Amino acid sequence: MEEKSYAIRRAMAEDAELIVGLFRETYGDKYPHAEMYRPEVLQKRIDKKDVQALLASAPDGRPVGYFAREKTAPNPNLWEEKGLVVVPDYKQTSVGLELMNRMQEADFISGSGVFSFPVCYQYFSQLACVKHGRSDVALCLDLVEGSIFKERQAGQGRVACLLNFSEYTAPSEPMYLPDAYAEMLRELAAPLQKRVFKEAVGCLPAEGKTVLEAPGLPEAGSWSVAVREVGADWPQCLQELVAQAQRQQVISLRFIINAHRAAAGAAVEELRQQGFFFGGLAPRWFGSDGIIVQKIFHKEPDFAGIRLYSQQAKELCSFIRADRKAVQRIHAEKR
Repeated sequence: MEEKSYAIRRAMAEDAELIVGLFRETYGDKYPHAEMYRPEVLQKRIDKKDVQALLASAPDGRPVGYFAREKTAPNPNLWEEKGLVVVPDYKQTSVGLELMNRMQEADFISGSGVFSFPVCYQYFSQLACVKHGRSDVALCLDLVEGSIFKERQAGQGRVACLLNFSEYTAPSEPMYLPDAYAEMLRELAAPLQKRVFKEAVGCLPAEGKTVLEAPGLPEAGSWSVAVREVGADWPQCLQELVAQAQRQQVISLRFIINAHRAAAGAAVEELRQQGFFFGGLAPRWFGSDGIIVQKIFHKEPDFAGIRLYSQQAKELCSFIRADRKAVQRIHAEKR
């Protein structure tokens, strides 16, 4: 690695303009999370301690790197590590790795756990997560637009991301396992804290409405919808959400189903009937665990472009490919 001097400190609310400038320098206007271009939003989130961030600076005070933990999941006790940015002339230094290492120090450890979405077109971020003791628990296909990464060539397409997780406390609620995914979900949860598993048998609730967790709007062809409660209206709700996704030209659509009730099994089966296939486990997403299912619209998933480091991730990818084929057969038989 190239040797260049830098210093790392905690980012403060008054650094918001500098941080936005870093993202513009690195990504132009293509970074998929628009709030990173709004310094007033970032300033408030740092003040409220919804963002814990580190800022690296060159000897002349110029910012050269950034990394953060943010509260982005429905469970306010979860942290997401995200937004690693290093300016071009510091790419060959240790600053990116040092920012990630410093984020693992005791000052930043709190809540139920921490997760991240390392990209799958290279191994660097995956290796760092393995070093920090994370477990790969989901694989989200075609999650982000590949053109935001300057090192990728034009036309290489969208990028898959792993979801990996470190769990700090044990869950208090059981996880209901749909029959089609029970064995794989147990395997994915094995490296985490102990949890109670139950069979997700039975039908949808006879009454009650489906409750979504602030689904927001699709960003850059990607949309993740968290379903806190499955109601009697789930088939209609699902149909409306899929129609909305198609109107807004979503390519990668994911549902995260709260697995704290037996109805999770019926909800997942309805999704499979509509062509959705396995994505993985979302530990503690609601406080309780979530099950990720996904569907890719308008294109074939780019399995050939996926690079995976851990054996767990490779086995998960094989399972997802097989499940997608099985779901396609189910969907074809319905026609």
